[in-house]
Amino acid sequence: MTVPLTLAIDGSVATISLNRPEVMNAIDSHMLQALEESLDASEMNGNVRVLIIAGLGDKAFCAGADIKHVRSIQGAEKRHFIERAYRVLERIASSPLASIAAVHGFALGGGLELAMACDLRIADESATFGLPEMTLGSVPSFGAVQRLPLLVGYGVATELLMTGRRLRPDEARQCGLVNQVVAKGGALSAARQMAAALSLRPAEALRYAKLAIRHRVPAEFAAAFHALVSEVCHNSPGYESNTQKFLNSNK
Repeated sequence: MTVPLTLAIDGSVATISLNRPEVMNAIDSHMLQALEESLDASEMNGNVRVLIIAGLGDKAFCAGADIKHVRSIQGAEKRHFIERAYRVLERIASSPLASIAAVHGFALGGGLELAMACDLRIADESATFGLPEMTLGSVPSFGAVQRLPLLVGYGVATELLMTGRRLRPDEARQCGLVNQVVAKGGALSAARQMAAALSLRPAEALRYAKLAIRHRVPAEFAAAFHALVSEVCHNSPGYESNTQKFLNSNK
């Protein structure tokens, strides 16, 4: 059986490469297990600060859930598969590691949901985005209903969810689904460049920024939270030298 994905750690950057190109990197139970194990390994590695997720092969980042696999399971087993997929993607979204999806080719259904679970998305000019579930008589189940409105707004999210309309990279960039569009074949390289820049940021600052962005709380709690976060970050060894460099550069 083909290994469903590979994990490569290079210094502060971990790269997960989906490895089922024969089915356009579709998600089955084996891939979910491998994703969980790779997340565990990346988070346990004290050097890793940034996670990149990419897809191998020419056609797709990820074409979504493996339809043959989904058809082969019923009842509680199918429910467990969907719950596990939602949980794994939520782990990516809530991970202390900053995450970047490097998208080429198709990012459809669960594949787009996987990309949306990442903090940032870089697409090359071959990318196609869409949520075709309703055109098939179903509903996106891995987090799109929750995450898409936060990225593109409720109006656009409703349209994409209900119509299944596909987006080209320029449209995805314009509506906020994608952060950056690069030339065909350049998504992974651009993701590595961005990861290198992010890896220079203090790990605690990245972690708390993600936490603050993801969770809305009343103003008084937010103020207390940020005061505590600032205290932690300001006591880190690099803060004083970084601020001094900043001050000197602006003289």
